[in-house]
Amino acid sequence: MKKQQKIILLKSTLIIFLSFLLTSIGHLAWMYRLMTMTTAKTSDLLTVVAGYLLQAFGIGVFAAVQHRKEIAERSLYVAAVIGYAVFLIPAVIGTSLAGVVVFGFLLSLCCGTIAGYYLLYLTKAEEKHRAVSFGVGYGLTTVAAWLLSMLRHEKLYYGGQVILIGISLALLCILSVYIKAEENTDKNEGNQTNIKNAALKKQLLLSVGIIFLMSLVNNIGFSFSTPELQNGMRLEFSRLFYAVGLIAAGFATDKSRKSGAACALAALIIPFIVLALRGETFSSVMFWALGYFAFGFTSVYRIILFSDTAKRYDLLYLAGFGLLTGRIGDAAGSAISFALAGSEVLRVIISAALFAVTVLLFFRLYQLLYIPEAKRHRSEREVFDDFSVKHDLSSREREVLRLMLEDNTNKEISEVLCISENTVKFHMRNLLQKTGCKSRSELRALYHGSR
Repeated sequence: MKKQQKIILLKSTLIIFLSFLLTSIGHLAWMYRLMTMTTAKTSDLLTVVAGYLLQAFGIGVFAAVQHRKEIAERSLYVAAVIGYAVFLIPAVIGTSLAGVVVFGFLLSLCCGTIAGYYLLYLTKAEEKHRAVSFGVGYGLTTVAAWLLSMLRHEKLYYGGQVILIGISLALLCILSVYIKAEENTDKNEGNQTNIKNAALKKQLLLSVGIIFLMSLVNNIGFSFSTPELQNGMRLEFSRLFYAVGLIAAGFATDKSRKSGAACALAALIIPFIVLALRGETFSSVMFWALGYFAFGFTSVYRIILFSDTAKRYDLLYLAGFGLLTGRIGDAAGSAISFALAGSEVLRVIISAALFAVTVLLFFRLYQLLYIPEAKRHRSEREVFDDFSVKHDLSSREREVLRLMLEDNTNKEISEVLCISENTVKFHMRNLLQKTGCKSRSELRALYHGSR
């Protein structure tokens, strides 16, 4: 990896780590504050339903502003981070329930805007390292949050301590975006950037549907109230399994996008097991941990699916739509789960039906994204073979042509084929004569024109 790309990768991971740590600690502090002022059900509805919807709205606001180029992305991020640090104070030490709720909602809006920026910046990292950057950044955040909670257990999230930590992290977030990195801002030439393009539109609709359904299914079957979970395992510790899942998913997805997608789909089996063993304390805790690990793959998939699309088609404002759609699905799934509390059979039936629809849509998107690529590879071989047969090329001439088309010089071709440079020139002359071309560039143009 080039030094420039290493710096961008490290900067992306650092921004994700600091930003998510700030918003995670703030969200937990707000949640703990609400738990002291209202019922557990109300607290969960405010944080994981209304709060997630507002995060999605914040991502949408950032996308709209970025698309219209009304405000520089970095300036909007800095403003959101400052706002988050300010709103954190009344959200965690306020004495009025209404005030705590309002400022918590403002935290959620800022959280979405912050996420919009770091997901946009993620597209600057190379595609083959993008999932690792996100997975490691998010994974290290969950580990750091757990380590901080070990200092004074839940007391860390009450009062002045969490405010000081929040302000310190906000300052680090602002400093991180000013790290110098030579970023390539060129557009991807030759790509269809019109969102009304039929193929792209179909891909985006399928992507939105799949991410929404994945999040919906996961939360319907995998939603516990906060006190219920804490009876078996502390909230921060349980998320360590999420960290492991995120990091594993990052490496697996960068190695193969197809494998990462398949693992994300397979992860949806866990909620059904959790529902089946509901009430068994040990089993619930064990599968909660397993579910968090599996959810790491879903989290990485929903981010990378849209991040890759945004970069490939030069529609960078779409970079955060995976999390935006996922948050709406998270909120809807949690709301349905709370509404059906005690009706486990009905939850299983609904989850199973939605899972079936998810699988159908998933394989349609899978074919759209991956199968055509395999066909293009086969088509390339067919084009080469047809061209070689048409011009009666010998086996050696075919080898020379293939290497020439890869922009190798005569010297490089001779080294690869273990023949002299003069022999390469001899075969090149034969190639030009058989194809009726006068130069390499004309031969290359003739070949590409035969596709």
